[in-house]
Amino acid sequence: MRRTTADIHDLLAAERFLAAEARLAGTFGRVEEAVAPLLRAMRATGRTTYATDPEHGAVWGHAFLRPPYAPAEAEWFVAWGLRFPDGGAGWDGAEPPLPRGPHAVVAAGAAGEPRRRPRALPHARRGLLPGWSALEGEAAFLAAALPLRELPAEAEAMADALAGWTLARLEELKAALPDLAAS
Repeated sequence: MRRTTADIHDLLAAERFLAAEARLAGTFGRVEEAVAPLLRAMRATGRTTYATDPEHGAVWGHAFLRPPYAPAEAEWFVAWGLRFPDGGAGWDGAEPPLPRGPHAVVAAGAAGEPRRRPRALPHARRGLLPGWSALEGEAAFLAAALPLRELPAEAEAMADALAGWTLARLEELKAALPDLAAS
């Protein structure tokens, strides 16, 4: 049974999180600064620098897309951030599988009603987005991941590498999403 209230371990973890939160905000601010021009070009709306998402085991930002990057009758989003696989659901069944340890993630997904997802995902993933995983869960329909151990250990270099990696993955989505939206 899943607990719905905090125990002492949760409260102690919150203390550590609060101590790191300003630094997380700075890192996500650096990523947002790098990706903002691209998101404007994709006519993204409702942008969030970052939010915690315990249901999906993620700390991530997102932006909703408009045509031609999403079908007119569906709410598609792009998201970027950090994922902690032990902390959430909605990512099972990724093909190829996502990393089992903590990793950076960039994803495209569908939200709201109707929840229209692209029909041609396996072909699109192979043909348009090599290196991406197709997901059947509710969190996203495409995701790219980078294990955190592959990022530099030094804070400034890590923030820069994360921003560069995120921007490159969002550029890949920008090129592929119009075809997916039309499928």
